[in-house]
Order: sequence, then C-alpha cells, then structure tokens
Amino acid sequence: MEEGWYLMSVADLELELARRRDPDRAVPPSGAVRLTVDEALAYRNAGNIPDEQGRSLRLVLHVDAAAGSEELDAKRRLYEPDVHRAPDWRRPNSAKVNVVPLRDGSRRTPPIEAWWQDPQVQPLEDEWRATGGVAGLAIPGEWRGFVFKTIVALRSAGVEVSPDSIADSVARWLAPSDARRLREDLHAANGGSV
Repeated sequence: MEEGWYLMSVADLELELARRRDPDRAVPPSGAVRLTVDEALAYRNAGNIPDEQGRSLRLVLHVDAAAGSEELDAKRRLYEPDVHRAPDWRRPNSAKVNVVPLRDGSRRTPPIEAWWQDPQVQPLEDEWRATGGVAGLAIPGEWRGFVFKTIVALRSAGVEVSPDSIADSVARWLAPSDARRLREDLHAANGGSV
C-alpha cells in the first residue's frame, strides 16, 4: 500500500495488509479506492459517512520502526493540515478518520509497556506528579495520559497549548459527549468555564 488517503472498509484494510505481509500470496483485490488529499478532505468535510460498502477514510502513513509519535504526527499534518482543529465536519453516523501507521521492517525498538514510559510523555508525567500540571495547565488525573500525548503533538505542530487547543485536537478521537466533558474538566481545573 502506498502512503496516502484511501476510502476502504475494515475488510479492505485486512486484504491490503495481508498482501503487504506476504506479497507472493494470492490475495483477492480489495474495494479500496485511493484518493488525492483534496478528494479525501472533501469527503471528510462532507461527514466521512461510510458508503454502502462500509468504506470510510483511512490515512496510510509509512513510518520508520524506530521513529516516535512526532514523526507520525508530522506526516499526518501533511495529509490533514487541520488535524488539531475541532472536527466541525462530524455528523450523525460520521466515522472517525482512521490512521494506519505502516512501520518498515528495519530497526525495532522495544515495546513501550505503559503510556508513561514513552520517552516523549515521561517528562510530562514527571512534571504532573511534581506539580499537578503540565505546560502551565492543571490536568485532571483521569485524562492525563490522553492529554499528555496531545500536548506532545500540539507542541510538535507549533500550536499553543491551552484547554481549548487540547480539547479541539482530541475531539476527533472522542465521542462528542466525552469531548465536551474533557473541555469542561480542563476549563474547570484551570479556573475558567466553557
């Protein structure tokens, strides 16, 4: 699979991954359709509603096996420049945009056993344990692992870290009710209201 945007179902993705793992194996063609960035963003902006074949957007990214989340985030921004903005395109029945990171088979790094052991997140966890906050913000404990990864991504993108920028960025991953709750919790922890 080439890097880029695809309209595909889970079954299509499984076929494409099987073909990638064993190129000599006879794998039937999938119904995946490759899209340009403009076509994909137009489809997303129309709601990313799965079609009659169950296909929705998937972004395939090739990443070095030893690379961290910053590389993945930087590549994602090439294909979806507004990735950290609140997803105003979400509608009832919208599918989330799925990212499929395909790592090359070269150098392997030992798996990270817990989110707080990630080398980019661990300093934030240490700061939170010492102060109850990160980047000048109080972070509710129940959200910290999720929020810390978002802070790393926002900093990497050069986006100001604030309760709203964090909530906007994660809104594409969460159910609307959870996104609203996170925004409210961040504002409440930092002395404000939504």
